[in-house]
Amino acid sequence: MFRLLSVCSLIVACSVWAEEILVIEQDYKIIEHGKGGADAKDVRQILYISPYFICIDEVGGGSGAAPTESIILDLKARQIINLNHADKVKVTESFEDRRKRIDKRKQTVESDRDAMPEGKQKENYVKMWKAFLDDKRRFAIAKDSGEPAKLGGVECQPVKIVDVENPDYAAMSAQLHPELVLPYDNTEVLYLLQLIGKRLADFLHANKEAFKYVPMELHLDLAAGGHLDTKVISVKKVKRENLDFKARGTLGNPFEVPTDYKDGNKKRPPVRKEDDKPN
Repeated sequence: MFRLLSVCSLIVACSVWAEEILVIEQDYKIIEHGKGGADAKDVRQILYISPYFICIDEVGGGSGAAPTESIILDLKARQIINLNHADKVKVTESFEDRRKRIDKRKQTVESDRDAMPEGKQKENYVKMWKAFLDDKRRFAIAKDSGEPAKLGGVECQPVKIVDVENPDYAAMSAQLHPELVLPYDNTEVLYLLQLIGKRLADFLHANKEAFKYVPMELHLDLAAGGHLDTKVISVKKVKRENLDFKARGTLGNPFEVPTDYKDGNKKRPPVRKEDDKPN
């Protein structure tokens, strides 16, 4: 029995190390709208993507600088882990808790909207949250999604998602890689990071064959309020054993959660503020 288990363990280990990992470097520009006004961020990101684990390194100083923050999505354990490298703090949240927090925030936004009198203030509020409160929207892929763009040395496939009732409103537009496929369901990740609303997430999932390719360029209205633009600088597929960790400085393996980071969950207040949005 021991010998059989050893052989099985060896097979599993070999399959893990034989995995091909997507390594994506991209420009990430985001404008978020909150009660304090607009908050803009323009950073470089490096993504390490496997079928079970995603690490998103945020590099504030541009290419060549060490990551300042990371978001880890453990697709097996169904957890989101935020890492603050400067303070060596980690905050962990389950997918289920994140969904509950998004639902609670949605109820608050809807309640605030319904309590507002008709007028300019309400119009602006509805406009700001149009990507979040998308329950009544009917989405479709635009017949004319624009011209293909050449990015990363390949000609990409343009795709645009519009509101059927208001075709001038593009909820999302992208240039998709012609061959490279994401090894996981991107729909759930985009929703949990509150980049897209529930109805758009459902639409993408229903059309997952069309949206399974790496987005080389992405433009969308944020469910969290605001706008996001990304553009891939480089993308490559490498075997796990050939991963180069130099871009991570002293952080090491992107598929391992640091064990020496302080638990930031203990510092969270027991009652969350209504405007506290997921990261």
